[in-house]
Amino acid sequence: MSPAPLTGAVQHVSDPWDDELISDMLSSLNPPLTSHPHCITWQCHLPSITPKMTISMGNSSLRVDCILGEGAFATVYQATNPMTSERTVLKVQKPANPWEFYINTQLDARLQPDIRHFYSSIRSAHLFSNGSVLLTELHNYGTLLNAVNIYRTLSDKVMPQPLVIYFTICILHMVEQLHSIHIIHADIKPDNFMLGERY
Repeated sequence: MSPAPLTGAVQHVSDPWDDELISDMLSSLNPPLTSHPHCITWQCHLPSITPKMTISMGNSSLRVDCILGEGAFATVYQATNPMTSERTVLKVQKPANPWEFYINTQLDARLQPDIRHFYSSIRSAHLFSNGSVLLTELHNYGTLLNAVNIYRTLSDKVMPQPLVIYFTICILHMVEQLHSIHIIHADIKPDNFMLGERY
């Protein structure tokens, strides 16, 4: 995995998920990640975010609708811009995770435009002293895990084999594309595959 656009040589590392290595790579970026127009640094703590409240993120105001999911390091909310009715996702992380936004910028730079839509896109990153908020697109049909769980409630209890094969091919193709641009996905699981108009 290399921190800058490829120039022929690839930096090989023993543990690409090492926190210290990631921090060193981010701090050596030129220009720094914080100079990206969609990366905003706040000189304060992450505000408390709960459903039914309205928060300011940059120039926009967002009403937090509900929690979409929770994990060990992040809570994901659905929010709506009251002026435009546009819905979005807020991924609230503690501690801050600028690496995820950096990888998003690398997907923009390295992937061919005709396949970029297969991967989620981060609209903006808000970095606080003790956490971060990533604003991402909302996918209308949930996750692959949601789809699997829906089938578990039906009489057959399993997703039809042709659909399983289709999703398997899609996942393998997406991973192959990432590897071709020297990016490793460190968290492949059904709840990280969002379903939307692209499927």
